[in-house]
Amino acid sequence: MVNETRKHEQKKRITGLIRMQKLKEYFKDLMKNQYPGMYVFWIHRITGVAVTLFLFLHIWTLSHVFLGKSAYDYAISKFDTKFGCIFQYLLLLAVAIHLLNGIRITVVDFWHLTRIQKKLLWILSFIFLIIAVIGIFTVIL
Repeated sequence: MVNETRKHEQKKRITGLIRMQKLKEYFKDLMKNQYPGMYVFWIHRITGVAVTLFLFLHIWTLSHVFLGKSAYDYAISKFDTKFGCIFQYLLLLAVAIHLLNGIRITVVDFWHLTRIQKKLLWILSFIFLIIAVIGIFTVIL
């Protein structure tokens, strides 16, 4: 039994080391290939994970409705602070980046527009900038 536990711990340690090595390789690749497409690739992955994590937080917060009105009001009141407004703005930015890049990827893939994907990236970056500025005035101020 002790031997199996030791083997299991070694396996977990090796798996963690492999994951860390993969992350280091990805970071080295990012540093070697510093062009907009690589940054957008990583931003798209990171915002996808962030929006997914928010979804779980959102479901958890809304589940307080089953605990009663006071529990729900208390859970919602956590987001009526300055931190909550900043969090909502960051969520808006993450969703906008992920959405616009997803649209760009879809357009490039379906209509075989690989030659103009850099132009599309800059156009969507401009649209994102407009969303970010409007978001400051509607969410934060």
